[in-house]
Amino acid sequence: MSLEELLRELHYLKSYKGFSCLVGCIQRVKEDEKRLCRIRREVYRPVAEKEGVRIENLEKNLRTVRDVFFRYGGREFLEEKLRVEMNWELYPRELIEALAECITDRER
Repeated sequence: MSLEELLRELHYLKSYKGFSCLVGCIQRVKEDEKRLCRIRREVYRPVAEKEGVRIENLEKNLRTVRDVFFRYGGREFLEEKLRVEMNWELYPRELIEALAECITDRER
């Protein structure tokens, strides 16, 4: 699944402020997964600067997007795509990691 295909699956999130932040975070993590260990400094801060929001607002917006994602079948989506049972609620950084995992690095 490409990023574009993933975003089509998540079409219901586009009206939320945090959607573009989520996309930016997924892209940064996909570029370098080591950024997950320093997510605030290496993912959230650059995305917040690009989006023109304070990092605290970015984090709040990501929590909102996460909540909506799970309200509308996100758990089942991740279970299907990742083939793992999801018996817990994810933090935003874990959702970013899981969605990044859904994207395959296939050549076009």
